[in-house]
Amino acid sequence: MKKICILVPTHWDFIMGGAQYQAKILIDRLIQRGGYEIYYLANRVNPLITPSEYKIVKIGDSVRFKYYRDAPQLLGALRDIKPDVIWQHVGCAYTGIAAYYAKGCMCRFVWHIASDKEDVIPLKFSFSVKYFLQIIDKKILEYGIRRSDAIIAQTKTQFDLLKLNYKLEPTSVIANFHPEPTECIEKSKKIKVLWVANFKRLKQPEIFIQLAQELSDLKNVEFLMIGAAHVDVQWQQMQEEQISAIENLHYLGEMPQEEVNLLFAASHILVNTSEYEGFSNTFIQAWMRKVPVLSLIVNPDNVFDNEFLGNCAFGSYQDLKKYTIEMITNDVKRERIGEQAYVHALENYSMKNVDRLIEILDQ
Repeated sequence: MKKICILVPTHWDFIMGGAQYQAKILIDRLIQRGGYEIYYLANRVNPLITPSEYKIVKIGDSVRFKYYRDAPQLLGALRDIKPDVIWQHVGCAYTGIAAYYAKGCMCRFVWHIASDKEDVIPLKFSFSVKYFLQIIDKKILEYGIRRSDAIIAQTKTQFDLLKLNYKLEPTSVIANFHPEPTECIEKSKKIKVLWVANFKRLKQPEIFIQLAQELSDLKNVEFLMIGAAHVDVQWQQMQEEQISAIENLHYLGEMPQEEVNLLFAASHILVNTSEYEGFSNTFIQAWMRKVPVLSLIVNPDNVFDNEFLGNCAFGSYQDLKKYTIEMITNDVKRERIGEQAYVHALENYSMKNVDRLIEILDQ
């Protein structure tokens, strides 16, 4: 039986993000196929969760940008487990630490890129506290990048950035993977406009709040925000106070993926306001449920260069607002794009992609 370590800083039962969702789908597929002894190594875990089909191992107590402090515990855990292969997602010091272990222990190390900016773009020097907090983790990450046995990119953009900045080519470009929807895709009469992300500054929830406020005069429209609260309680409270002042806007908090998908199946538009992403899993969840996507900035592999999946505003708030109004008011266009997006998602982001990843892990 092959021993495999899934190494991601956070487990999905602590907080669910895109990287955690991809890790969950991978583990579910490995369990389904059988023949693997699976370990999930993470810094942030829910101590109440003790799955029977794989083992969770907590690593250290470090905060983001200081994962290098977890090196002794991570190396100790890997030495105890003696994995045949390590799959590491979300670039950080764990990437370099795991690569260091793998090189000396006849273990295959596969690194999977998660974010364009944080994973495959060098850190820009600045005389800031944040820079000096990040630089050690970044240098250890870059050590791991150069010593990976295989590198998986989510997009052609990530492929190009890795080649440009590190003179390396990924082993493969594998788009994110999702199971086919099982929900009944039936749209309510009231137009539901969604924003789905954990509350972080880089996700810019305040822009969606502004959008809902400025479109509050539109009839039969409801704006909904879903995602875990930010650790900065004061900042989070400020966002929620602004939300509560807008009649047509509601914050539903963090929700299980199954409930998020049910909401997508009954909704009409997804709006993304992030500064950057790798490839947002919410795009795929939306498209698989016939929901057009409107993005303020993010345009992975230029998917929005035509209008068959939605629109990108390329940083223009006024264009995002214009696209949102058009998608709300033009039923024919919205439904046409929803149907096209559904077909595109099933063809490009299916479970065939996770099977391709497992083939690389098995090499």
